[in-house]
Amino acid sequence: MDEAARARTAFRDGIGDIGPEALRERLEGVLAAASMTPGALTVCTAATLGESVGPDAAAQRGASLQMTYEGLALSRELIDADPWTNGDRSNGDMNAIAAEVLVARGFERLAATAVAADVVEAVRRFGRDQTRREDPEADRAALDRGLETDFIRIAVVAGADLALGSVPEGIGPFADALAGELRTDPLSPPDVALDGLEERVLAAAGPDATTAGDLP
Repeated sequence: MDEAARARTAFRDGIGDIGPEALRERLEGVLAAASMTPGALTVCTAATLGESVGPDAAAQRGASLQMTYEGLALSRELIDADPWTNGDRSNGDMNAIAAEVLVARGFERLAATAVAADVVEAVRRFGRDQTRREDPEADRAALDRGLETDFIRIAVVAGADLALGSVPEGIGPFADALAGELRTDPLSPPDVALDGLEERVLAAAGPDATTAGDLP
């Protein structure tokens, strides 16, 4: 099973207990449309750096980041479309609830990890950027890309921390550089994001890296 599929399965498992059924179906719809790039980046980074990392642990970490990202991305869509003024209010209400649930569930599963503070700051930055976006002279596209930038960077850091118990000095700058390359909206698909990633992660981690090979 590849990295994106592992993260997708963990995402589906992570929302399986959410009710009512109509809300769960909406969350499953979000999952079906998701690129799974942040989740796949986490899984691949963890697998590359840590021989002892279990596939389920890596997938759960990646899925948790993906949930949080998808919730914020859905919020961004709602802000832009404003269905309460321009469309279907009931559909807007359901999507707003889905967005809140995804962010809450994702963060609940990340709260005890080393990237919890990074995720909190990403959520705060998202709020600030969306407020700044209301300025008629704002570069809305640039502000929107901040969400992708943050979650690509955090995905790599989360995988490294899971694998090594800490984040090697070189991983941060590499994660920033990768985010600069991949911060498009919509996100690049996982196969593009993962191309050559193992070699680059190993080079960035330096002597702290332990090649894990493919997850079983």
